Amino acid sequence: MSDVPTTGQIGLLAAGIGVFAAGEIAALARFWTDQPRVRITAKICLYTGTLIGVAVIVWHSIVRQSWLPLDDNFDALIWLALFLALLVGYMQRAHPLRGLDVFIIPIVILLLILAAIFGRTKPHAYLESTWSLTHLVGAYGGVVAFSIAAAGGVMYLLKNRQLRNKKLMPGPGFGSLERLEHLTFVSVSLGFALLTIGLVTGLVRALDSHGHNSLGPDWYRNPKVVLAFVAWIVYALVLHSPINPSFRGRRAAMLSVIGFVLMIGTVVAVQFMPAR
Repeated sequence: MSDVPTTGQIGLLAAGIGVFAAGEIAALARFWTDQPRVRITAKICLYTGTLIGVAVIVWHSIVRQSWLPLDDNFDALIWLALFLALLVGYMQRAHPLRGLDVFIIPIVILLLILAAIFGRTKPHAYLESTWSLTHLVGAYGGVVAFSIAAAGGVMYLLKNRQLRNKKLMPGPGFGSLERLEHLTFVSVSLGFALLTIGLVTGLVRALDSHGHNSLGPDWYRNPKVVLAFVAWIVYALVLHSPINPSFRGRRAAMLSVIGFVLMIGTVVAVQFMPAR
């Protein structure tokens, strides 16, 4: 039983990345033409790429003889990417927001690339206990929510700039500023709750003298801890935007993007930690 993905799994994952990239091109093309075939192509690529990712997870689970999700970094990063892709697919079907997939699919592709890189070069297991699983679900669930918030923030900034310059982009465009602001706030609210769970469970593990702590005695200096804590503060500011007008609108959108960059930095920092 091995956590290291096989060459075949990496090859299949690369094919999935290619399909998602094709979907991103089709999504971008909708800014110039909103023909039905372009829209359908983008959807087909989104779902096909997701199915390929599921196939990689099933293959990897069979090889390592374990069906536990988030069991190693290769599996966890792919699950994170696929859940984000499925969430976007659902949102675009239930409550369509044109342009959302343009900003989310690159994040999906980035996560899959990170899975391929770190799954091969720094493979390690994640799960040790139910407490550890709770920590991972909180942390990675927060990344998914913050990805949506960051996409909404970028779209808000672009829409705001278009309205200021009185130059609207061709094609489908984005939603209203009110809807984009609402999307960002709701996503940050969910992500903040999940990140708080991840931070609290991680802190308890770090302070538990009887448990294993791979961060060492100076855990509070670890880049993973520092980045996650700074991101938590940034998102706390975003959550206070409804009662603090100075943080509403553009500033809240910019903070949501900054917080997401910090969260991606946290995900990368985790990959360089010891396996146990």
